[in-house]
Amino acid sequence: MICPNCGKEYNEKMTCCISCGAELVPQAQGSEQVCFEPIIPEAVPEEVDLPAAVGFVRELEGHSEHPPEPEETIEIPVPVKNVNKKSSAAAAARGIGSFAAAMAMFALIILTAASLSIRLITDSEKISQFTSRLDVMSLPAAQTVMLTAYDYEISPDATIQEAIFIMSTGTGLSRDDIRDIYESSTVQNFLSEQLNGYAEFIREGELPEKLTSERLKEVFSENISLISDAIGKPLTQHDIELAFAELDRAEPVLEAIAPSKLENVVGEATLTLLRLVSSLPVIIGEGAAAAAMLVVLWAINRKPGKILGWGGAAVFAGGAAVLITVFLFSVQVFFSGMDRLVKSVAKCAAEVIAPDIYRFGGTLAVLGAVMLLWALTLKNAKRRENN
Repeated sequence: MICPNCGKEYNEKMTCCISCGAELVPQAQGSEQVCFEPIIPEAVPEEVDLPAAVGFVRELEGHSEHPPEPEETIEIPVPVKNVNKKSSAAAAARGIGSFAAAMAMFALIILTAASLSIRLITDSEKISQFTSRLDVMSLPAAQTVMLTAYDYEISPDATIQEAIFIMSTGTGLSRDDIRDIYESSTVQNFLSEQLNGYAEFIREGELPEKLTSERLKEVFSENISLISDAIGKPLTQHDIELAFAELDRAEPVLEAIAPSKLENVVGEATLTLLRLVSSLPVIIGEGAAAAAMLVVLWAINRKPGKILGWGGAAVFAGGAAVLITVFLFSVQVFFSGMDRLVKSVAKCAAEVIAPDIYRFGGTLAVLGAVMLLWALTLKNAKRRENN
């Protein structure tokens, strides 16, 4: 058999040419050999590099009972990117898990900041700062217990300083004298002591010593000399007895603001919750739980860049949220619709604890930013390695 195309000879069992694929024809017996034009030029310039054949078939010089075996072929692997559905599902699951861990970290940071704020508000040192900063004389008298305890014609817009001036008519005290007496007297210490008692009640549940009119009389007696100096003459026994009689009239008001009454108004469950969230072990536990989310992110991703990215975003967002919240409290955005007494007290309380909360939120924001920059650095380094 012979190939009519390329002229290669094969045995009688072959039907097609291995080289070009043409159908073989019988070779004529006794006839002259047919000449075929070679497909490949006889001479190839030396400077031309022909591509190497992947495989070829050697020409047979004569007839053979078996067809020639093809030489070993060289397979060049071509990378093929296969989309694995299982891999895609795993990546989606990792993304959802990472998002959930980051949100849990963010929530724990906010909860830690809230618990820390409650503890700071009930701290004795902060209460002392609060009482020294709070301008009691400028508080509205109509929103305090003063007008409910005494029957005086006092304007609804009057401050405590103006109300005391009206109540002390005939004593010769001026408005400035009243402020000087308050700032120089033991009243601020007394107020701080009472607030500390309420704070301990909120934090520990221990009832403070009951505030009575007798305790108010003791405070008044401690400052008799100061009042006498402001008036310019010593107080008579009659004046002191009149003052004591007025303090006795405040007994119903003192009963209404007793810690036991506060528990009835606020609710035992609410006070228990406040004691729980403001306790030091709970605050430490909340912070540790927030940090533990980094371990969860490591278990989900196993890549430092991913861990730093998700964790840094949560920490930065938590710190920024804390800073924004403290700022809004300081400018009284949340108290715009409330009365002047609540706004004044809230503003003073926010100013007292704001520096500590600002440091807490600022530290978190800076730490989160560093983590995000670190994650970006790792990502860029990996990209350069791949290129």
